[in-house]
Amino acid sequence: MGSMLKFKEFLSEAYDIIPKSQVEIDDIVHLSDDQKEKLKSLYASITQQTGMVDPFALSGSKKERGIKVARAVAIDLDLPKLSNEYGFKLSAGNGSRGGRGNKSKGFAFENQIVSDLEKYKESGLDGDFKFPDMIKDMHDSFLKDARFIEVSLEGGANTKRPLVFGDVKAVIGGRDLKIGSKVTDVTVTTDQGEQYLSAKFGNTVTFFNAGVARIFTPDQFESGKITNSDGRKLLDMFGIDEQRFIETFTKYDPKTSKRSGKKDIVNPRANKKALQRLLITGIGYGYWMVHRKGKKVEFYEMTASRMKKASTIKSIRILYPKTGEAKRIDIEVVTPLYIFKFNIRNKQGGLYPSHIMCDYKPNPSSK
Repeated sequence: MGSMLKFKEFLSEAYDIIPKSQVEIDDIVHLSDDQKEKLKSLYASITQQTGMVDPFALSGSKKERGIKVARAVAIDLDLPKLSNEYGFKLSAGNGSRGGRGNKSKGFAFENQIVSDLEKYKESGLDGDFKFPDMIKDMHDSFLKDARFIEVSLEGGANTKRPLVFGDVKAVIGGRDLKIGSKVTDVTVTTDQGEQYLSAKFGNTVTFFNAGVARIFTPDQFESGKITNSDGRKLLDMFGIDEQRFIETFTKYDPKTSKRSGKKDIVNPRANKKALQRLLITGIGYGYWMVHRKGKKVEFYEMTASRMKKASTIKSIRILYPKTGEAKRIDIEVVTPLYIFKFNIRNKQGGLYPSHIMCDYKPNPSSK
């Protein structure tokens, strides 16, 4: 057994970091890349065995380096064995669940934006701000020549934007591209109109998350043929090989899951026009991006021209798992501004895919 992994400083003293996906584990900024990968493997193992989407909690204390596994599922797990296998100290415990711990870090950031804007309304640029550079950017961009009326917190009430199929293959939430009012987390009202702020937290953020269980039904996998027209459109858009897609799920073997972790990386013959349309409708324009990364906040306007640049595809790669080792397909799409990472998998611990998910991060070459 290797040495027990050491957690660095987290955000607080309680066991209040409770990831609900592997994407959220990527957003834990104080973990090394190696720690994140091992923690994601542990997460996959426990969720596969229990079906629980948030099975453990991490501590924010410098002294406490363990992980609390929810008591509801810990009783059915061999915690010492998992500790040895993944290098984390596991014990039974619920952590700060049920609203007792910190709220979502993303939601906390939205509140910080509102707080700073309220201080700006009272004191202008002389306020004591949490993010003074962000407020200065907002002042220069849309506040200095307008009368500030109010700021409102919208996060959590955003309009749902599902994956929609039609004559344009697939789009997110419809064909309307001016989507500020649909994606706003914080809305600033001035005498010159409303300004919509989309708040993001962490290096990697969610792009979209859509259900696909109705188009990838079990009977299609069992028959060896994807017959649903929307399912075929989705595979065609990415250039996913139908048989390899089917066998990824039908030949999955829990005994060999994550055995090698090797991927067969393929540059597919994708339908770039359809995929670009998906990205365009997902990104949209007509809002300001407010993206916190650690102590730094990036602030910029998502204009129509930036939307088009962000969705111009440079490369596509499909990462097929080794047969039997994983029940998911991953796709990487690179544009001049972002790197999008899609995955098609089951989120409820089942076998056949229930969702297509995507997160993104800035493309380092765009700097």
